[in-house]
Amino acid sequence: MRRSCKILIKSLIIIILSFAVWSSLTYYLQLKQVLKLYSYELTITRGISIGLLNTLFYGIVLVINIRSYRILFFSLAFFGIVAWNISYLNENLDLGLLSNNMEDFLEILLFISTAVIAPGFVVFIAYYIKKFTSKFEGNFIGKYHLHEGFFGIILIGLAIFLFISRTIVRQFEVFLNELKIILAIIMILLYFVLFFGGFFIFRDIKDVIRLKFIKKMEKSPVNEDRNSYIFNSITQDNLSFFRVFKVPIFPIGIFITSMSFSMVIYGTKFIPRELLNPEQIVNYGYLFSLLAGIIIGFDWVRIFKWFYPKEYAGIEQRIIELKKHDI
Repeated sequence: MRRSCKILIKSLIIIILSFAVWSSLTYYLQLKQVLKLYSYELTITRGISIGLLNTLFYGIVLVINIRSYRILFFSLAFFGIVAWNISYLNENLDLGLLSNNMEDFLEILLFISTAVIAPGFVVFIAYYIKKFTSKFEGNFIGKYHLHEGFFGIILIGLAIFLFISRTIVRQFEVFLNELKIILAIIMILLYFVLFFGGFFIFRDIKDVIRLKFIKKMEKSPVNEDRNSYIFNSITQDNLSFFRVFKVPIFPIGIFITSMSFSMVIYGTKFIPRELLNPEQIVNYGYLFSLLAGIIIGFDWVRIFKWFYPKEYAGIEQRIIELKKHDI
């Protein structure tokens, strides 16, 4: 009975959010006919629509399994790439082949395909923790264990390189027009490495502070039960790694993720130019992406528990056993 009520409540939330998104996008398209593209009112309406779409996909994450969301994620991402390229070619080659209705359709499709990405980060993190996390299963390079914090540092180093590359590329007008796609790829990669760099460093922050980056260790027996190994590999030294804050902070990280990604992708189409100039919006977006990764890295346990309650129960039981043994 309780399960049915939860499903009903979640379904109602999705329906309400869907109606809100439809109403907001309809109003946006109406305003678009009479206002300039970067006008203050139109930009605010566009930003609200994008925000509601992000919220809708977070709601969808709650009602479908991870495998289904991954299929949805890659499908919408594919259509979004197609939509962006059609619009890009039509604009830069001055083809004039698209009607106003088709341009509106491609724009909404792009909104939808980008809104699915930020919730996808959370899904990927939960999936990664279960399947690949080195704290559970061991991440080996030969006989060596690579700590996640060190991998995060490598990503931040890559982010610095990409940021410098973006700064250089922007100096050439060709990359702002005909070769805009190259600049777009650099910007998206920069966002990803900043977010996950912050996540990996602060998920493993104690080892980073202690300068523990690489450790030699023995591989586990291949025939050992996988789940049993995951839970039994937790030792007294790992207890602090599974800390749970009294106050959930990952929702703040989730909100900042959605906001920062929209800032990087849309710039002055998301935040009015009366408030910030285009470069400030993008740079703040990158800063917030790092902050979002840090916050989620701190509160990763709750995200894992949210998506995999049964597996978390096994971890929790192991932690209780270790605490009792310590006493």
